[in-house]
Amino acid sequence: MNRFFTSTTVGLLALGTIFGSGEVASAVSFGTSIDGPDKSLQKLLDDLTVSGPKIDTVNAQTGFDLFTNTATGGSVGTFMFEVAGFAPTNKFGIYNQKGEKVELFGGINDQSDRTTVDFLANGDIWVTTKGFAPGNAPPLSEKEYKGFGNVFGFYLETLRGTFYTENSRNPNGSQQAVVYQGNNQTTLQIAGRQPGLFTDNEFIIAFEDLLRSVPGGSDSDFQDLVVMFESIKPVSAVAVPEPGIATSLLAFGLGSAWMLKGQRKKLES
Repeated sequence: MNRFFTSTTVGLLALGTIFGSGEVASAVSFGTSIDGPDKSLQKLLDDLTVSGPKIDTVNAQTGFDLFTNTATGGSVGTFMFEVAGFAPTNKFGIYNQKGEKVELFGGINDQSDRTTVDFLANGDIWVTTKGFAPGNAPPLSEKEYKGFGNVFGFYLETLRGTFYTENSRNPNGSQQAVVYQGNNQTTLQIAGRQPGLFTDNEFIIAFEDLLRSVPGGSDSDFQDLVVMFESIKPVSAVAVPEPGIATSLLAFGLGSAWMLKGQRKKLES
């Protein structure tokens, strides 16, 4: 392989890393919550922060939309909070690439409740959900789901429709969820739970429960139902980088190729 081809390949691979791997999501702009400034997603997460840097709800969005399990083969989700008129009927869960849904939390669930998803070798999953104080404390429920697999996104089902972490599954491609990854620096304390470090295998999934693509139809506050999930790994691309980053990579790849091509001509003459 000659140096010109190698340099060109490096440039193209760099761009492919950005633009060619899965569905990507850009950072969303938050609206003003109709629940008041003290109920914004930023304020609610700040209230749970014990120490370390606060989670920047605007700039820390990851764009992740699909996930898989890690080595334990089991994942745990904790209900953080819910500020929604639809709370008594909302349903939160995971869905697979075939669109099959598995409910993890129902309308009776609220802050501090816990769900565990075991991903079995045969493709089945086993879901266990239990309620804890200080809110409702529904009894333990367990159920097995055949052939679900281990690649999944998250969904929120409301009386107005069902929304997914993959924008392409939502009406008009609307972005209805934001996802944040742990930074290994911030300590959070969910109601009813001991405080702990927000680690990089933990993710906060925050949903907006009204369709954002309809003008005036949503306040885009993304605090309607918020859950933290751990022992999961993203399998989709991160948010599209700033234009300057992509331009720099393009310039690097093409510029290097042009210089090496010129050097090769000199050697051949």
